[in-house]
Amino acid sequence: MVEPPLSSLPVQERRIAWLMTAVQFVSVLSFMVVMPLGPDYAMDLGIDTARVGWVLAAYTISSSIIGLLAAMVLDRFDRRPALGICMVGLVLCNVAAALSVDLWSLLAARGLAGLFGGPAGALSVAIVADNVPAERRGKAMGMVMGSLSLSAVLGIPAALELSHLFGWRVPFLVVAGLGLVIVLIALRLLGPQRMHMTTPSAPLREAPAHLLRVARGTLPALAFALSFIAIVPSFMLITNMAVFVQFNLGFPREQLGLLYMIGGVLSFFGMRVTGVLVDRYGSAPVTTGTALGLATLIWLLYYDWYWAALPVVALVPGFMVFNSARMVAQSAAVSKVPAPADRAGFMALTQSVTQVAGGLAALAGSAMLTTGAKGELLHIENVALVSLVITLLAPPLIWALERRLPRNADVSHRVKAMVKGSSGG
Repeated sequence: MVEPPLSSLPVQERRIAWLMTAVQFVSVLSFMVVMPLGPDYAMDLGIDTARVGWVLAAYTISSSIIGLLAAMVLDRFDRRPALGICMVGLVLCNVAAALSVDLWSLLAARGLAGLFGGPAGALSVAIVADNVPAERRGKAMGMVMGSLSLSAVLGIPAALELSHLFGWRVPFLVVAGLGLVIVLIALRLLGPQRMHMTTPSAPLREAPAHLLRVARGTLPALAFALSFIAIVPSFMLITNMAVFVQFNLGFPREQLGLLYMIGGVLSFFGMRVTGVLVDRYGSAPVTTGTALGLATLIWLLYYDWYWAALPVVALVPGFMVFNSARMVAQSAAVSKVPAPADRAGFMALTQSVTQVAGGLAALAGSAMLTTGAKGELLHIENVALVSLVITLLAPPLIWALERRLPRNADVSHRVKAMVKGSSGG
């Protein structure tokens, strides 16, 4: 019988996990809300539905650029004020998105949001990894990464309903208000986060060289490759999923919120169970199973939909469940690669890689698509085929990564640091 996912976490670790889940919820919702709202703001601002991916790409590309800079400086500071700055910036950018008047102003607002959202995500993961030992981290990561499903359960259906009733601008304002409340609570309850600052930081001029050292080697290369190919299928398909199910499959607009809610509820519980499975069996077996399941669902949704082998209300939530579970397994493995003192920088670098992947995937998906006479997406099956093939590359990468990880990566890093310190450098 599977134990309750958080039952073995001490009180302080649970508090950290809950706080970072709340922060991630706002960060993820701010990022995700542009996708299901695509048909609404596209119609209001006169944007071609095949170009909705540009709005997502603006966020991911800017986030990837700032991630490279953040990776060089985040580990030099207390994580708590850094997180506050990033979240306040994200709040202001959501207000700017709500005030957009055309495609270009919306792109600018989303591009600025990426400058704050990327580092915020890296910091929240690093804070959890700093405070939760590796042997219990799968449970904590399952909870924090569950913000993806929480945004689908609570945020996206509410955003869709608010957009339906009051217009697409209102959801951005609500996300901004919610983000302000959550970041104030998190900063009030979160203590100083300086555990990673065990040794003096190198001069800032040496930061690029240090970043190269952190990113060099087989383990970082595998982590970056895994992060890159893990995100591509998601962004190629999820970016256009709301448009696809509404205009290609004829799914009612008023039921989109329910569709995302079903998927979010199932993902929420699925990710918590995934965390337990990762702690028990490792990331590689879990990633393999979820990748195979995801590939199967992509085939059914985008190739068998015309004869309704399964209803949309089963396929889309299933896609969300397997995709989010895969993220938990991979995040737990990647978080074990860096030493604690380099964790935020490494996670920011990883975040940058994923954002590059997401931006390229969104742009590639949009480039492969054209819009039909009734707003339907043409050539979507080609996008699905590329996504399916890339999905199947994840299992061999995660097996290679996990085989090379020490049995307790954090202990190994600490021992190396102690040996280095005792030898005088």
